[in-house]
Amino acid sequence: MAIQKEIAAAAAQLSMRGERMKNHVILTLILITGATIIIAGCTSHSSPSPSPVTSATSQNLIAIRNYAFIPSTLTVQKGANVTWTNYDSVRHDVTSDSSAFSSPLLSQGETYTHQFNSSGTFPYHCGPHPYMKGTIIVT
Repeated sequence: MAIQKEIAAAAAQLSMRGERMKNHVILTLILITGATIIIAGCTSHSSPSPSPVTSATSQNLIAIRNYAFIPSTLTVQKGANVTWTNYDSVRHDVTSDSSAFSSPLLSQGETYTHQFNSSGTFPYHCGPHPYMKGTIIVT
């Protein structure tokens, strides 16, 4: 009979430990979730205006992402190639404001490359989304 009481007491202790452990895990998850929400609320979802990028490399890449050209201004050397890649799920193009170059509509993952053989400033935009603007400066 004493052994049965000891077994019952041990089972009760294990059950209480299990409840305490379960409560500890739940409390930890609540704290982590709360901290995540607080941190997410403190971060900004808007991106600051990117500064112009100067590139002397042979690979001058511009991403088309979230309805924007990134970087919006790129300075390259005369004779350099610039490649635009569309990362959006909608189609975009790259159209020079002065008709110096023009791409076809680019689907997601497609690229367009243009070689800049003249010095100058070349503003451009997206035909279907004219508020998307960029500038290539060739030195």
